Amino acid sequence: MLLLVICSTLGLHAQAKVDREEIIVTGLVTDESHEPLVGVNVVIQDRPGLGAITDINGKFKIKMEPYLRLVISFIGFETQEILIKEQKTIKVVMKEAKATALDEVVVTGTGEQRKLTMTGAVTNVDVSTLKTSSSSITNALAGNVAGVLARQTSGMPGENRSEFWIRGISTFGAGSSALVLVDGFERSMNEINIEDIETFTVLKDASATAIYGSRGANGVVLITTKRGKEGKVHIDAKVETTYNTRTYTPELVDGYTYATLMNEARITRNQIPFYSDEDLHLLANGLDKDLFPNVDWMGMLLKKGAPTYRATLNINGGGSLARYYVSASYVKEAGMYNVDEGLKDYDTNSSYHRWNYRVNVDMDITKSTLVRVGIAGSLDKMNQPGVGNSVWESVMGYSPITSPVLFSDGRIPAYGNSDGRMNPWAASTQTGYQEHWNNKMQADITLEQKFDFITKGLKFVGRFGMDTNNAQWNNRKKLPEMWKVEQNRDSDGKLVPTKVRGEEIMSQQSSSTGERKEYLEAELHYNRSFSDHLIGGVLKYTQDKIINTTSNSDVIQGIDRRHQGLAGRFTYGWK
Repeated sequence: MLLLVICSTLGLHAQAKVDREEIIVTGLVTDESHEPLVGVNVVIQDRPGLGAITDINGKFKIKMEPYLRLVISFIGFETQEILIKEQKTIKVVMKEAKATALDEVVVTGTGEQRKLTMTGAVTNVDVSTLKTSSSSITNALAGNVAGVLARQTSGMPGENRSEFWIRGISTFGAGSSALVLVDGFERSMNEINIEDIETFTVLKDASATAIYGSRGANGVVLITTKRGKEGKVHIDAKVETTYNTRTYTPELVDGYTYATLMNEARITRNQIPFYSDEDLHLLANGLDKDLFPNVDWMGMLLKKGAPTYRATLNINGGGSLARYYVSASYVKEAGMYNVDEGLKDYDTNSSYHRWNYRVNVDMDITKSTLVRVGIAGSLDKMNQPGVGNSVWESVMGYSPITSPVLFSDGRIPAYGNSDGRMNPWAASTQTGYQEHWNNKMQADITLEQKFDFITKGLKFVGRFGMDTNNAQWNNRKKLPEMWKVEQNRDSDGKLVPTKVRGEEIMSQQSSSTGERKEYLEAELHYNRSFSDHLIGGVLKYTQDKIINTTSNSDVIQGIDRRHQGLAGRFTYGWK
């Protein structure tokens, strides 16, 4: 009997141990106003790789053994530790950190600086406000970033990027755009995947941008990309589809109204009307579409709108020694031109495709040595009709009564022999196509070394980067045979055509450009407080060069363009 009791006790103990291993804890994290907090880190103490993040409703779920502690942390709030016994549901109220206002930091040109001691105009932008349907984030700056003016000069996919200025144009006759730094390196923001951006900071006035010398005269934009976080592997995938329409399209009159107004303009100038009453009757009723056409060229050429497709996948995770962030994305902007359905071999519509990738790895070599490695790149392709922007020159130069889309005998009409005088439908669909390819690759490495063993607050940061940019343009252009006709028919009632331009079979023109950029930076930082005194300083050395890798016999074009600079900053605060 005693043996049976002992066995039963052991069995119950084993069963209890199994139950403890299967416990699932759910919780809600709010602030002191009982508003849910999104993105709060919830990890198991002393168990690297085991954790969770609160969702949009402030809720989380985590699997753990009982009698362990959960560590809940969030920027700007005090970290809390909660012992989990047998409870499976908890509610956590985060308290704002007492030193938040004093210790809050702002990203500047020389690293982080306490917001309390900042005297320059610096704006930290909420990245979520920059997420738009456009492939370029420059289109989201106007209206979302104070002090930034932006202007979009084209709506064509791939070229629908905005020029932007910070607090107006500071330099005329030279470069007037802002300096953009991505992870500390001078790069373009047009090809960055918005999902890869961690912080977006704008430096506006001279005191904030002085560290960059003349290159920062028009403001500086600092972008940092996402890095890996310690914990289990976290995978995010997103697929989006949006539909874009034109903000404004000129409304043009129809053919009858145009002809009537033309007659009125001639009569008021004591000239004979161009169209007789009989001609106006033919035009109004569409009785002779060859000589008296009435074409809505905007409706013929353009669709109501076009979709944009975007897909993003990113993975991040790591342990206490190394962390990683990997992402890949694809975006396609479709064009708004109507196409000739009979063409199957190639596409004449405007469109833009871009593929992005990024790999960021952080490694703690020692407790005081951090190495950051980044590899990123993009491949983009822009497509447009063979005559390019001459399509719009043609459609805005054609009236609704200039010519029909096609003559009744199948001939293609034209007003003149230049691309801009071509029938808009022919210019858009019958002239071949152009392709613009652009391939960018970026690699960089950053070393951060703390020298606390020499003196507390001393740190060295070194950066080296190399970028390559190769572009290729292919124009596979062809032209159909084009005609114009006399205003009157012959005695048999047939059209009297005159050839304006002969047929040109498809031919190819191509060109390519390439360049390589190399960057080197070294910074020495010192930040330390002594009682009521706060002392800080930065000494920064930079050098970069651009090498033209395009085949060129011009010696001048082959000379490297170099830049070298030395700058520093000293700060002092009391109480």
